Amino acid sequence: GYGTEVALGKETREFDGKMYVLEEAFKADFSFVKAWKGDEAGNLIFKGTARNFNPCMCGAAQITVAEVEELVPAGHLNPNDIHIPGIFVQRVFQGSNYEKRIEQRTVRSKIQSPSKT
Repeated sequence: GYGTEVALGKETREFDGKMYVLEEAFKADFSFVKAWKGDEAGNLIFKGTARNFNPCMCGAAQITVAEVEELVPAGHLNPNDIHIPGIFVQRVFQGSNYEKRIEQRTVRSKIQSPSKT
C-alpha cells in the first residue's frame, strides 16, 4: 500500500531498501473459535478453512474460548499435527449436535428425461 491512498496519514518505514506501511496489530478481548479436535490442555487442530483466520485470532485475543468437536485427554494429540498450542487457549469445551451442511443444495426436483419406448 505504500504510495497509495491506503498509506495516507500512516507511518511508513524502509526495510532492506523497500518501503512499507506500518499497521497496528489485531487487538481483541475475546476470541471464540471452533476447532475439529482439541485436548484438555487447549492444544487445537483445525480442519479445512478454519485454519485461515482462527489461528490469528487465538494469538490476538486476551482470552480465547475454543469449541471442539472432539475433546481428547492431554497428550493424545500428535505434536506434529497441532495448529495452535494450548498457551493461546484459556477455555476449551466439547460442543454437541453439529449440523453437517451439504454444500450442494437442491431447490427443485430433477427433471425426468423422456423415456424411449
